[in-house]
Amino acid sequence: MKNLAVVLLPAILAFPAQANEVQQRQDAFSAIEKTVKQVTNALEQSEPDWKTVLASSQQLKSHSQSLMTLFPDGSEEGSKAKSSVWSKPEKFNALMAKMDQGFEQALVESQSQQLAGVKAGLKQAESTCKACHRSYRSRW
Repeated sequence: MKNLAVVLLPAILAFPAQANEVQQRQDAFSAIEKTVKQVTNALEQSEPDWKTVLASSQQLKSHSQSLMTLFPDGSEEGSKAKSSVWSKPEKFNALMAKMDQGFEQALVESQSQQLAGVKAGLKQAESTCKACHRSYRSRW
């Protein structure tokens, strides 16, 4: 019985961590979607709300950075992501890095209130979201 417990314990302890990573990913992606809408609304005003743009850009960058660590090997259980995220991670990681670069650009440009630069950074990040969903998100 002790041997069985020793064998099963690592698997049992790993499951909550994997479930937690899946939930953290889903939460981060949901927050990104919501925050991009906030930034877009703040930028569409006749006078952009730069305080909101800056705060939101900081949040986007933070969520993007956290996502870079939330797809470790073995975390596919319970995920809506396709297995190719883990079996062939090169393109996926490149898209994640490109999204992060877009949010970085939006953050830097928001600090100096450069409307065109913020919009360009958001556009880059959003285009990678679409490309990633087409390639790596399971429809079922």
